[in-house]
Amino acid sequence: MAGRPCFSSFRIIRFLLQAELWLAALLLFVACTPASCAGESYQIRFQHQLTNKENRAVSDLTVVLALPASCESQQIDELKPESDCRIVPQVLQDQYGQSVHVYRVPRIEPGQTLSFGYFCRARFLDLPNRFQASLGQSKGSVAVPESVRSVYTADDERIYNYRSPQIKALAGQFLSRYPVPLERVSAIHYYVASNLKYSMEDNWDSAPTVLARGSGSCSEFSYLFCALCRAGGLPTRFAAGSRLRKALPYEDRVGHRWSEVYLPSLGWVPFDPTLDGRSASKLDYAGRFFQPSLITFHGGGSSNLLGNAYNSTNTKKELLQRSRIFYWR
Repeated sequence: MAGRPCFSSFRIIRFLLQAELWLAALLLFVACTPASCAGESYQIRFQHQLTNKENRAVSDLTVVLALPASCESQQIDELKPESDCRIVPQVLQDQYGQSVHVYRVPRIEPGQTLSFGYFCRARFLDLPNRFQASLGQSKGSVAVPESVRSVYTADDERIYNYRSPQIKALAGQFLSRYPVPLERVSAIHYYVASNLKYSMEDNWDSAPTVLARGSGSCSEFSYLFCALCRAGGLPTRFAAGSRLRKALPYEDRVGHRWSEVYLPSLGWVPFDPTLDGRSASKLDYAGRFFQPSLITFHGGGSSNLLGNAYNSTNTKKELLQRSRIFYWR
């Protein structure tokens, strides 16, 4: 069962981790090259569309869009807001430093449709997997900066609830069997990828519920992974946006979320156990994420502007029909 790993399962995980990770390190030693730009510039348009299906006007609406920014893995060459109304968005930042556009909409009439979004030109970087290359080299832990630890190991009952008996017990087993942080996060990634099945529901449940159910969406994979990491003192945050799943032109109506772990020797390192649920090794996306992916959001959860959403959100959800689409060209 997903919630009760036996001692033999941990020995199997350790054996497979050692075999897979030493092979990965060897391949990276031979083939790893410095970070390079993919060269191609993508034109990406995001549209958050709302339609009033009520027979009365909807008033005092707020729309919030997370804004992509240049970072280690992407270069944003152009970013401009787009809307079919004349409202100028406010540019704000949440408690994690995530920039957003906030639209204050006074009124949407019955049957009216409004769109909010942005256009960007982006290039994506092919980064070497520093995490895999570092495995086997670290013999102990290094202190995490207090500014990172205090924010990114905090519990949130709606998301992590890592003080629950199920999460606390499982995280304790990982902590005792894998005292080295790099090995522990690898084991957690392997466990989540191996024990959860992908399923998309209408809502996101907290980590204990996801663990008991044994299935979840990309957000719920990330919730469980982060809960197990945070319970053992490993700082985590979410990364999210849109990934290019098919050839251009492509419309992404789903989005995608994964996780990042702060490791003192490496900084913020990506992990995507959702995608590894389909891989044979369960470790292909330990230390990296799918490229090309437009990152629109970084944060620790429960944003004071976005809530638990990542690409965008709005108030009055129960009164409006909504679609959110990334158009890749």
